[in-house]
Amino acid sequence: MRTYFQRLAPYWKPHRKAMAMAVLCTVLSGALMGVFYWLLYNVLGEIPGALAAATPNVTTAPTPVQPRLDAGKFGFFLVGMFVWMVARAVVDFGREYYIQRVWQRILAALRLDLFRHFQGLSIGFFEKRRTGELMSRMTNDLGALQSIMTDALIALVRAPIEVVISIGAMFVLSWKMSLIIFIILPPIAWLVNRAGTRMRKATKELQEQTAEVTHFLQEKISAMRLVQTFGMRNYEIEQFSEINNLAYRRSMRPVRIQATLGPTIDFVAYLGVVLVLWVSVTNGVDFAALGAFLMAMHRAAGQLRVLANLNNTLKKGQAAADRLFEMLDEQPQVKDAPNAIDLNAREVQGHLVFEDVRFAYGDGADVLNGISFEIKPGEVVALAGLSGSGKTTISSLVPRLYDPTGGRVLLDGLDLRDVQMLSLRSHIGAVPQETTLFHGSIRDNIAYGSPKATIDEIVDAARKAHADEFIRQLDDGYETQIGERGAMLSGGQRQRIAIARALLRNPKILILDEATSALDAESESLVQDALGTLMAGRTTLIIAHRFATIWRANRILVLDAGNVIEEGTHQELLAQKGQYFRLYQMQAFMDRQPSEEGEQNAEGDTGEDEQDGDRQVANR
Repeated sequence: MRTYFQRLAPYWKPHRKAMAMAVLCTVLSGALMGVFYWLLYNVLGEIPGALAAATPNVTTAPTPVQPRLDAGKFGFFLVGMFVWMVARAVVDFGREYYIQRVWQRILAALRLDLFRHFQGLSIGFFEKRRTGELMSRMTNDLGALQSIMTDALIALVRAPIEVVISIGAMFVLSWKMSLIIFIILPPIAWLVNRAGTRMRKATKELQEQTAEVTHFLQEKISAMRLVQTFGMRNYEIEQFSEINNLAYRRSMRPVRIQATLGPTIDFVAYLGVVLVLWVSVTNGVDFAALGAFLMAMHRAAGQLRVLANLNNTLKKGQAAADRLFEMLDEQPQVKDAPNAIDLNAREVQGHLVFEDVRFAYGDGADVLNGISFEIKPGEVVALAGLSGSGKTTISSLVPRLYDPTGGRVLLDGLDLRDVQMLSLRSHIGAVPQETTLFHGSIRDNIAYGSPKATIDEIVDAARKAHADEFIRQLDDGYETQIGERGAMLSGGQRQRIAIARALLRNPKILILDEATSALDAESESLVQDALGTLMAGRTTLIIAHRFATIWRANRILVLDAGNVIEEGTHQELLAQKGQYFRLYQMQAFMDRQPSEEGEQNAEGDTGEDEQDGDRQVANR
């Protein structure tokens, strides 16, 4: 299995020059430590000699003389240290700048690729995944990877160089004391390896819990109206408290590992310092060598600790990368054939045919059982039936949100599986049951799907959808910001915006998931009129929830358990007194319930019920 360094290679290769500059600056930063040791030893080497020359024998001279340093060498040391500090600051700036530049580019490229990949995945993927989890992959995991890899790259290049230089200086100063480093390395290496394994597991659990927190917040905040309406405030607080506490506990696991590892390594390193002092005393190492040696050992120990932490850092990075590449490795269930046909290169008539179509979600039972029907160009066909009968599944097969597991769906004689998906969808418009609007202006929402539309075309579509009047009454007109999911608009206004959007797109095929049951009479009347304008001359597939739109259909298909059990016009199906008739009577009865008290319940023969229902539809 490729490591995540190999998986990241295509992202950093375009920035090889910047990476080379970052590595060069890091190498220079480490190499400058050698200059520092040389300067330190150069000045310290003068102190013992100065003290010996300046201090006479106590038996002949009772008064001590103050030691003197070589002014020239000390001045050279000060100038050298100043130049060293400036050089170190410059190369450290270059290292940080170039590394951050590279990783910010990599982060942006990863984020774009992940979003692009999401756009290409089948709708079934998103139905199985929680929105908060996907958001966590796009934000938390990417952020963690960027932070981790930036620190890791710096440490990976600088620390080994400084360790080698520091240990080299130690051997030059005293090879005996330097051997101590090989005594303390094995236990440090064992601690690092053990901590790294535990760190990877703990980090993965933390990221999974962070995704859980993100999902919970996204879901509950978006449903705040429902939460407050049902008075579930305390319940949701308790739920979030449990999830939040678990996230806290999991966040502390890597903290404990890191907090334990550092002091333990320090303890082992301090033991090494004690051994060095003991060796220096017993072997008569001079002051200059001891001072420089301790500085070098301190630096080497510090960078060894950085390398120890680097292992844990890389384990964290691997956990974040695994979650990201798990998403990028996800393959769409619905994709274009190698030689898919571009519908934009031909004139689309809108002739839809379902031939013995079967479909099942995953490994479940069939929800469509070999259905066949035809929708001629410009014809309006409605699908009626109880919930779960297969209406929505049929509408999902037309834009290839799914592919049938058996049979074929044809458009103008072409199997949809042989057609480019984007070109197919460019000829399809939809008004969903739950209107989807985005945070932004009304103008942007109407133009969604037709980004090149002019303001005149947008206004014309809004006028046909009976939306122009209420839009102009708003303070900012078409530039009015409507809030998340169109929260600033009423249900009827949102529906008319969606209809205007479909009108502007001017599709050959229209999928209408008709939803007017929650609208007041005036809004429903305006929406129904707008729908009539929208359907004119278009191949239309209606998913019927109410019968106010069905009477516009040329034909109605009645579904039950994935089978077409009845077919005909509204009047023909009523005359058959089958499933459609029973559904119609049921809704007519429900429509009469809110009537004023005292209104007589409809009684009598079935024909009178039927006439009453027809008059209701006609009035709409």
